[in-house]
Amino acid sequence: MEIVLYQPEIAGNVGACIRLSANTGIPLNIIKPFGFSFQENKIRRAGLDYHDLATVSTYENWDEFIQKNQNKSIAYLSAKGNKNYWDCNLLSFDYLVFGPESVGLPQDIILDQKYLLTIPMDDNSRSINLANSVAIVGYEYLRQKNV
Repeated sequence: MEIVLYQPEIAGNVGACIRLSANTGIPLNIIKPFGFSFQENKIRRAGLDYHDLATVSTYENWDEFIQKNQNKSIAYLSAKGNKNYWDCNLLSFDYLVFGPESVGLPQDIILDQKYLLTIPMDDNSRSINLANSVAIVGYEYLRQKNV
């Protein structure tokens, strides 16, 4: 299983995800455009010296990602999801896709998706921080893998 960040906007979140990738062995895929410069200090600071230890791939756009991964099993994480991530066998997916911080995944991507997962939260909450969401689901994947 690999993590996919679709058009992330905040360098610190991407840096934290790079660090998480290095520490868990879960590969990270990032789809452009980014809302920041990939060389920005915030991404380096959050990732510290973990960049060389993480497996990170970038894609120019969503179409390139889908074209290269046509036969892969993909799940999507969204506050609009209808199934809790822990009620799924995360081992059955090749990729878990997370949307940008301010708006989440666009409708055209999540429309009619069979595997639209969510992280439960208080009804009065709008969303959970991207890096926190990736960590929550990433560690559930590792738990399932090691049970």
